[in-house]
Amino acid sequence: MIFEYDYKPVIEDFSKDGTLTMTAIVKIMENAANIHSDKVGDSVFNIRDLSRAWILTDWQIQIDEYPVYGDEVKTETWSEGVASPLVANRNFIFYKNGTACGIASTRWILLDLTTGRPSRIDSSSLEKYEPEDKTVFEDKKLTKIPVPETFENEIKIPVRKSDIDFNNHVHNLTYLDFAKEVLPDDDYNKNFRTLRISYKTALKEGSTAICRYAKVENQSVVFIFDDSLNQCCNVMFGE
Repeated sequence: MIFEYDYKPVIEDFSKDGTLTMTAIVKIMENAANIHSDKVGDSVFNIRDLSRAWILTDWQIQIDEYPVYGDEVKTETWSEGVASPLVANRNFIFYKNGTACGIASTRWILLDLTTGRPSRIDSSSLEKYEPEDKTVFEDKKLTKIPVPETFENEIKIPVRKSDIDFNNHVHNLTYLDFAKEVLPDDDYNKNFRTLRISYKTALKEGSTAICRYAKVENQSVVFIFDDSLNQCCNVMFGE
């Protein structure tokens, strides 16, 4: 099943030049996925099964053209069939005025909330989504985020109560905002063409996000740690 989601951007979705921000684009795709899950009876607020939960681990995004203020935007999204016992994939096509302008792929695990370990994903877990044998990236392997030898800049951001979501940890999109804060000024408002996010360990309320930036092979790389220097999220922006 390919699920379509039409979205009317609001003023906070745009940068100063009237371009839709990368954060807004990711938010739109995230909401499309959530609404799709609601439609098939797999809502994140469904309390019938408290033993397992879908957890997002990765984003890979390519934006060929950014929408601007006044453009119509739409997202198509669908789940793939079981490709690995422990990993499920969801794909997206992003549209500007009816023309495809970006693609994305996400990776998910089904977490056993009792053990804290991934559960095996069988076909019955995905049947309700009517999976499609279709992907958006020819190479299904996710782009690796290089580990910098040294970092060029570091900032510390206290986690606010408003950063915490219904899962009692920092929301997925907030890590992207944290990562942008440590970028050089010239890069902060840049319309990056590619984005790669890998989630490691959740930041909790009362902790501090330690954001470290480096330039690696023309990629802007940000590693986010907690107070104990555990890796929480790695982000790579590409031009």
